Amino acid sequence: MLSSKRFKASMLVLLGAASFGILSTFVKLAYSYGFTPGEVTGSQVLIGWAAMWLISLPYWRTLKRVARRSVFKLIGSGLFTGLTGVFYYYSLQSLDASFAVLLLFQFTWMGLLMDWFLHGKSPGRFQVAGVAVILAGTVLASGLWMGTTKPVNLSGAGLGLLAAASYTLFIYFSGKVAVEVPALLRSSWMVTGAAIVVLLIYPPQFLWNGSLAEGLWLWGGILALFGMILPPYVFAKGAPHLDTGMAAILGAVELPVVIIVSGLLLGERTGWVQWLGIGLILAGIILSERKSAMKRTDPPAGKL
Repeated sequence: MLSSKRFKASMLVLLGAASFGILSTFVKLAYSYGFTPGEVTGSQVLIGWAAMWLISLPYWRTLKRVARRSVFKLIGSGLFTGLTGVFYYYSLQSLDASFAVLLLFQFTWMGLLMDWFLHGKSPGRFQVAGVAVILAGTVLASGLWMGTTKPVNLSGAGLGLLAAASYTLFIYFSGKVAVEVPALLRSSWMVTGAAIVVLLIYPPQFLWNGSLAEGLWLWGGILALFGMILPPYVFAKGAPHLDTGMAAILGAVELPVVIIVSGLLLGERTGWVQWLGIGLILAGIILSERKSAMKRTDPPAGKL
């Protein structure tokens, strides 16, 4: 059985991944009200940035004790959070959503490769089997088995893979960078990095064009909560206690959440084969976690 620390860390990473899975549905709802990608994405990161620093008020006295080098590292790692969204949203312009999600989920094996190349942690048989099951379930759950996707656009596919790589790097740095800094401050600096890159790409015109008063504040707030506030915090708390490969595999819960929430709020129909794919993804997560429970011990990452 998993130790208490590893179990709590796993649950935190699962919560963060599930939060990311909620985003696409609310993005579609915001678009249905006439808001543009720049308005939606920009308001999300700006509201998330402001909220995180307000939540971090109790730790402001400790800001002076955080090394400048650690701050720059945290801001740099936060850039990958913003780039993941930018690459993913751009890929959706030329790819079916189901295929774009499939490309994004390549982070499951990218995380394992990072651990292998950077730390010499070769994946065991349970982890390899778990990734294979997750990828098979992803194909079924994404709807590719129906053969209804558009011809693959190479630039779109490249952007989708870049989104997966950025997400992998976000997970990696969440567990490696400045782990001695309180989780709230770590998250705030990461969100600062995400806000910088997104607002450079999408200038915040929503601040003066009246969109906020027309309801953008609501959608931006919801997306900030589930995209910029909750996930960075729980990843900052949980990821240091897990290796990158395990954290990436646990992140696969995002796809079942996407399908379930879109079915409930958007009325998108899900066939039995897609539910079979969801079941396979969850089975793959359990299989990989079994490997960790049998062969790994808690890394000395401090108190959870």
